[in-house]
Amino acid sequence: MSFSKFRYALYIFLFLSSFTAFSQVTNTYRLGIYGASTITWIPFDNDLYRGPARMGWGFGFLFNRFLNSKNAFAAGLDIGSLYHHITYPAYDSMIVGNPLINVRIKNDFQFFSFPVSYRMFWGQLGYYNPFVNFGFNLGFRRRQTVEYVPNYESFNRNINNGILFNLLIGVGTTYEIAESTDLFFEVLFNRSLLNNIKETSVPQLRGEQPRFSFITVKAGLLF
Repeated sequence: MSFSKFRYALYIFLFLSSFTAFSQVTNTYRLGIYGASTITWIPFDNDLYRGPARMGWGFGFLFNRFLNSKNAFAAGLDIGSLYHHITYPAYDSMIVGNPLINVRIKNDFQFFSFPVSYRMFWGQLGYYNPFVNFGFNLGFRRRQTVEYVPNYESFNRNINNGILFNLLIGVGTTYEIAESTDLFFEVLFNRSLLNNIKETSVPQLRGEQPRFSFITVKAGLLF
């Protein structure tokens, strides 16, 4: 490990240690770190268009501000990728007779986002404390890689709109492993409130309102 990476890891460790000590005193603010897996799909009304589910990845940071033992505001930073495919019929001008073929778009949409939500906890059940979660998620594109099949179709590297704005709802639970440290597990459903594909990039989808739907499973530590 290089010195710069070691120093960066040391800074994170010291920050988490100091925050843990602070949370032991106040028990009002909690910080979390987590990894995530995301399954993304795009529903279409037209049966000729398909947006099957694909799995992506992510990680992030979570901040809880407790109002009391059963209610909290949560904010965070998510960093990850939404993988998705879109298949639609098109006439192939590169082949004699212009036959109708299926075009597939493979898209890796990398993003960062800022979820803000309200959490309601059930109350301690042994070591568990279940909760429900609902709110909004505002995100922005970091990078995008697009692949067309067949590969001689028109190519546009940024077919997605650069902004994500999602409604989110979810359920989860914490599990106490120490006095001020919990494991937490959470399942979130996100539904985009904005069209995610630019009509100028994929004119075949004009009028279809292609919007991401995705389920995210998170697991991490809460200090």
